[in-house]
Amino acid sequence: MLAGDADNGSEMSRVQNGCTILVVDDDLTCLEEYRDTISNLGYNVVCAANAPQALKTIAESPDIGVVITDLEMPAMDGISLLSEIANRFSANQPIVTLLLTAHSSLQVATKAMHYQATDLLSKPVSMEELAAALRRASAHYLTMSNKFQITAITKRLDPQAGRSRPPKPDTAPTGVELQAFIQLLLKFQHNKSKFFDPAVLSGPSWEILLDITEASLRGEAVPASAASATTLVPLSTALRHVNNLVDAGLVRRWTDPTDKRRTLLELEPHALAAMQRYLESAWKMQRQAG
Repeated sequence: MLAGDADNGSEMSRVQNGCTILVVDDDLTCLEEYRDTISNLGYNVVCAANAPQALKTIAESPDIGVVITDLEMPAMDGISLLSEIANRFSANQPIVTLLLTAHSSLQVATKAMHYQATDLLSKPVSMEELAAALRRASAHYLTMSNKFQITAITKRLDPQAGRSRPPKPDTAPTGVELQAFIQLLLKFQHNKSKFFDPAVLSGPSWEILLDITEASLRGEAVPASAASATTLVPLSTALRHVNNLVDAGLVRRWTDPTDKRRTLLELEPHALAAMQRYLESAWKMQRQAG
């Protein structure tokens, strides 16, 4: 069951991503409580009392984008459900999965990750934990949905895109090709200034921002020490650049509630949106150059 009452004013003001959340639990009391809380947070939500019912609901409802399932269920448990979702739907439908359990362990976490679960939540789940997990899941769903849309558009524009092609010979680039590559790199650099203040993203700051972006696209936070390690500068210098990104309003920083010694980072929503636009623009440039 949820621990604590939902204070949802700020959550209700958010514009949700449009997908429906499916909650799966054989405990009907818990199921109703999750449904009410998630609904109060501003999400569309449906419920299933067991795994077979959940699979049937997903098959009939293409708008389901997030599945939250309990681990301990009769007949088919949560891990088995994750496996079925991955095998049946992952190729054709963007679905983010989260696992709830009162008995978390390394073995459970490993199995959940193997079947692409993005979060493992320990019962009882507080409203804050659930809200944060749903924000991460929503961000991850949007990323997956965008990738599906890009793939679909690419296939329509280029029917050969999904077919195997003979590998190109591994030859050294010519001088002309290297010049073209330099021009492409310069375009990437110039294009960056359309989305961000160049003064903020000097030196290691860009490397740190890319690392945090990669984690944010997975719906995860990244430890400040790990983001700093991506640079080739001393830790004190890297952390100063992290401070600059926080001061610029691009990155959110907080203390890990499970380990007070660790500081976590993630992109602010507007920064994530800007990075996605930049990366999509760079991706298009690369395809046009190729």
